[in-house]
Amino acid sequence: MAESDRRLVQTAVIGSAASGLGIVLPQEADELRRLRRRHPTYSYWCGTQLGGCGNKLSDRLYVDKVCHFAHAPNTSCRRKANGANSADHLFIKQDLARWARRSGVDARAVLRDLGTGPGDAVDFRVRDSRQRVRFQFRRLTHPEWRSAHEELERDAASLDWVFGPGSAHPETMAEMYGTFGHVLRFRFGTEGVERRIRIRAEGARSSTDWVPLDACAMTPEGLRVPGVERWRRTSRRPVAGTAPGPAVDRPVPQPPRDGTAPAQASVAPRRGSSADAPDRRAGPRTSPLVRKVQRLVEELNALAAPAEADIRMKAERLDREAAAWAVRYGRLTSPDFWSGKATKVAAQGDSLAGRLEKLAQHLK
Repeated sequence: MAESDRRLVQTAVIGSAASGLGIVLPQEADELRRLRRRHPTYSYWCGTQLGGCGNKLSDRLYVDKVCHFAHAPNTSCRRKANGANSADHLFIKQDLARWARRSGVDARAVLRDLGTGPGDAVDFRVRDSRQRVRFQFRRLTHPEWRSAHEELERDAASLDWVFGPGSAHPETMAEMYGTFGHVLRFRFGTEGVERRIRIRAEGARSSTDWVPLDACAMTPEGLRVPGVERWRRTSRRPVAGTAPGPAVDRPVPQPPRDGTAPAQASVAPRRGSSADAPDRRAGPRTSPLVRKVQRLVEELNALAAPAEADIRMKAERLDREAAAWAVRYGRLTSPDFWSGKATKVAAQGDSLAGRLEKLAQHLK
């Protein structure tokens, strides 16, 4: 007896196995009926650009449960992601192509497989000006991000990073806050059978509104997001100690002179005599509390990735809070220990770690 397909596949590509035209199947029966009437000739495939097997899919209509795509019985498929967000790299590529045409920009968007699949990242490159924007889906460790950044900037006149949910490591966020004053983020919302991108700039203390791609622009300095007063940027990392210019709100002070990110600086112990507390300029050691928070953020983001949207948003907020707290912790100096600021900031870290652990336990 043929074994039926029990996977809940929510996305496919239209037309052929190699197609890049993604679709999200409506979950409600009435909406799927309307889709069938409007597009009776559509064929659906577990596309290779989704990391799929390349076999044809059928749309299953149910009244008493969620509608979904299904493989033929006994089909072997090792596709890793099947949810509504599993085709987001295709939708962003379509959005970028439309945006470039409307803006009159000669540019191309390319999918990047960084080891886990074709949806790890999307590179948007403007040909004449050699400007590049990296939309990062897969989470990178801080050393991985540093290596990728150096590789991308070698032949780029300007380079912008835009991070998806959970894809920015806390140390990377701390470095971005310290250098530029903010981090660019993207997320998606489902609109019919498509997913559309929204972008905003997040500072350590405030953020801009989420806006569609059409509200953004490519300028000589790079990607401009409404609500952020930009400053002149180059493809090279700014020299430590130079002012980064205006940001979403007040700029975060620069990293230590040795170029390490604020979260990597030697910071105060959680408890103990303030007279014994080390100065953050003593070396690039990371405190046990910072390492604990970073480890908990990593664990939570991994657990939240397949969860519902509200849980992912909570994890994302805690991720941002952790990065902002690490920046503040890394700024502590010897006088701060005498005034008691170190104890207060450490207590905030303990509280943050507790909330991270609580949400992670809820997801286990």
